Amino acid sequence: MTIKRTAALLAAAGIAALAATGATVAAAASSAPSDTEHWIAESTNPVSATATLIARGPLTIGGTVNFETGHVSLPGGTLTLSHHQVHGTQGENPRTCLATLTSSGTYKITGGTGLYRHVAGNGSYSLVAYAIVKKVNGKCSVSVPYAQTELLTATGPLTG
Repeated sequence: MTIKRTAALLAAAGIAALAATGATVAAAASSAPSDTEHWIAESTNPVSATATLIARGPLTIGGTVNFETGHVSLPGGTLTLSHHQVHGTQGENPRTCLATLTSSGTYKITGGTGLYRHVAGNGSYSLVAYAIVKKVNGKCSVSVPYAQTELLTATGPLTG
């Protein structure tokens, strides 16, 4: 796997994760009631598509999101989102073998089950991801990264 391929996989995973995270994470910083959700998903495992999800706000709960499928698992049900990337960059450093990816765009909750079957919402997301692969014979290897982190955040109104 090349650094560019790793960055592309990180981007796809992060966007899917954000989409999956979308409906369940919200947090209003003020003491006044708010319908705004704020969520965060983070992964540091280069071989697993599952990330930890924290939702704060009208719906404050923890769960997991699958970065490949966009499926969010929460106590009492699931959520699914779609996304539209508006901006994205990726880069690689051939000296350090560090791949960097950023992405931002919009999301929409497209479905839910159980306790979340009536949840609706949309908003914006941001993703930052980094991965490092080993050097082999002076070149970045095509192997799985030995270090990786992805941080996905999203904010938007939530109803239901």
